[in-house]
Amino acid sequence: MLQIISNSAVAILIAAAFATTTLAALRDESQTMQKVPVRARAGRHPKVGRTAK
Repeated sequence: MLQIISNSAVAILIAAAFATTTLAALRDESQTMQKVPVRARAGRHPKVGRTAK
């Protein structure tokens, strides 16, 4: 009987943590979807160490 109650309490705590995390992520969605500048090279990278024959 005690094991059933403790398992139920753990399941409720896990569900509450999941719901809290989900709600926090949904509330802060506008802040997390920001564009980040990225540097990228425009040209091809030459193969280093190979010589043309």
